[in-house]
Amino acid sequence: MKEKSPKKSISAKPSPQHASVESIKKRLTYYQEITDTIREPFVILDNELFVVTANKAFYETFKVVKLETEGKLIYKLGDNQWDIKKLRDLLENILPKHKFFNDFEVSNEFPNIGQKTMLLNARQIDSKQLILLAIEDTTEQTKLKKDTKKMTDNLIKQKNSLQALSDSKDEFIMMASHQLRTPATIVKTYAGMLNDGMAGELTEQQREMLSKAMSSNERQLEIIEDLLRVARVDDGKVYLEKSDCDVIKLLNQVIKEQLVMYDGRKQKTVFRQSQEPNSTNLDPNLMKMVFENLLENASKYSRESQTIVINLTQDKHETIITICDEGVGIDKKDQKKMFTKFSRIDNALSLSTVGTGLGLYWVKKIIDLHDGTIEVQSKVEEGTKFTLSLPILKAVVGPKEIVLI
Repeated sequence: MKEKSPKKSISAKPSPQHASVESIKKRLTYYQEITDTIREPFVILDNELFVVTANKAFYETFKVVKLETEGKLIYKLGDNQWDIKKLRDLLENILPKHKFFNDFEVSNEFPNIGQKTMLLNARQIDSKQLILLAIEDTTEQTKLKKDTKKMTDNLIKQKNSLQALSDSKDEFIMMASHQLRTPATIVKTYAGMLNDGMAGELTEQQREMLSKAMSSNERQLEIIEDLLRVARVDDGKVYLEKSDCDVIKLLNQVIKEQLVMYDGRKQKTVFRQSQEPNSTNLDPNLMKMVFENLLENASKYSRESQTIVINLTQDKHETIITICDEGVGIDKKDQKKMFTKFSRIDNALSLSTVGTGLGLYWVKKIIDLHDGTIEVQSKVEEGTKFTLSLPILKAVVGPKEIVLI
C-alpha cells in the first residue's frame, strides 16, 4: 500500500490591499519618529486631506490634543481656521499636479493662541497617498518686517520733509542774499564817492565816521557773498573750470595780497617750496579762495609776532600743501565739526574775530570738488596744521558738478 504523502501546509498569503495598509503603517511609524524630532509644527494628511497624525510641536503650538486632531479633515480643525480658499486651491488642485508647494502665508486668529502668521510648505509622497505639511510660525518675523518697513517709511518721510525744509532755507538764503547785495553795493558806491570828496571836503570827524560805515558795509558784503557761495554749492551750481596752474605762483599771489594783514599783526610768513614744481590741474579762482580762507584763519587765530609756515611738495601724482600756525589751536572735540555749516569754535581769540562759520565748509566742498582731501591736526595753544592734497591729473573733459552727501 502506498503511503499517503503528507499534506502540505497552506499558509494564508496577505491580500494586496492588506499589504498596502501594512506598508503605509510602517512608513507612518517611520515618518512619525522623524517628525517628532522637528521643532516646527508638522502634520501628515492622507490623500483625502484627513489628518493621519501630527507631531508634538503641532499640539504644543496650537494647544490642541490628538482626539481633536487625528482623523479630522484639515479644514475642520479648531474653529475652521484652515478653511481658506487659497489653501483649498493649493491642496486640492496645485499639490496633486506638482506634488509640492512652498511658503504659503496664513494670517489668522487661531483658537487658544490668538492672531498668528504661519508659513506652510507641503509635499506629496508615497505615490500621492500621504501629504507632509510643515507649518512655521513667522509671527514675530512678520511683525518685525512690518515694523521695520513702517520705521523706514517714517524715516524716508522725515528725510524728505527735512530736505524740503533745507531746500526752502537755501532758496530763502539765496533770494535774501541777492536782495541784500544790491543795496549794500549801492551804499558802498555812494560811500566811496563821499570819501573821494565828490560831495565836498569832509571834516576829520566825518571821515572817521564814514570809514567805520564803509568798513561795516564791506563786512556785510562779505557775509552776503559767503551766504551766496554756500547756497550755490548746496544747490549743486558750482562747477570747476580747470586749467594747468602753477600752485607756487598762486600761493605767492595770495600771500602778497595778505601782507598788509600780516604786517598789521606783526606776523611773519614763511613759504617753503618744492625744488621742481609741476603744474596742477585745478580751478585757479576757486582754489585761490581756499588759500585765502586758510591763510586768513591762520593769521586771525594766531597772536602777534607769531609765524605762519606754508609748505608745498609735489611729485608726479599729487600736490601737497600744509599751512601751519602757532596759534590758539582747536580742541579735539571741536575738530570734527570744523567743516560743517555755520560752525563757530570757541577759543581764546574767537571773541575778537568775526565770521559766519561758512568758510571751512566752503573750503571742504571745493577740495572735494577737486577730488582732493583736507585734514587738520591741532592742539590747544600749540597751533594748527591744515594739509591739502590735490591730484595732479589732467582735467576730466567738461565741468564737474559738486556732489553733496
